[in-house]
Amino acid sequence: MSDVTIIGMPRSSLTRTVRIACLEKEIAFYFSSRNVQPPGHPPTPELLHNNPFGKVPVLIHGPFVLYETAAICRYIDDNFPGPLLRPVSAQKVAHMNQWISLAMTRLDQDIIRNFVIPMVFAGDAKRHDPGFAIHMNKMADHIRYDLQVLNTAYADGWLFGDRFTIPDMMIMPMLHYLAAMPGGAEMLADAPHVESAFAHFKARSSAAQTDPLLPEKLLKTA
Repeated sequence: MSDVTIIGMPRSSLTRTVRIACLEKEIAFYFSSRNVQPPGHPPTPELLHNNPFGKVPVLIHGPFVLYETAAICRYIDDNFPGPLLRPVSAQKVAHMNQWISLAMTRLDQDIIRNFVIPMVFAGDAKRHDPGFAIHMNKMADHIRYDLQVLNTAYADGWLFGDRFTIPDMMIMPMLHYLAAMPGGAEMLADAPHVESAFAHFKARSSAAQTDPLLPEKLLKTA
């Protein structure tokens, strides 16, 4: 058995990021969702033991425990042999850190927290609330702006040309959920470089192995 364990939820985009990083780095790991709370429930004592904030993903490497997605991905890249998951030059590394920060503080909030999750979990009454529709249209405008910024950044393939790096591994799983939402595919089509990168992402082995396999019921209710 591998001495690397990733704790998380299969449908968590950030858990998927860490699993992709392991696969792209070509390291063996064990993935566990045991004793992880379902969405909307308080964290379990077992998860709090490894992360006092009760969030996933968590990496366990022997006696070493680490939480926070970006930190885990950097640890994987720095401490294991295999293909580099980052650019090399100092300026490109600085830009990589910029995109990692934006992925967590802007894109995750706009796409996942404020658009996908409300769309999926809104009840019928909420869906027929005009205020909800206005809010979601406003969030869609935020996402369209984000995608246009990304569209320029993805003009040469990935964010750093031919190299698939950590921020790509963070952004693409978010786009997977966006594409599944009403209007999401149209938003991506308006950002053709991003749409092309997402198509290349879906063709990667690491993406196929970590596909959250969204249920048809979820997609129909969104």
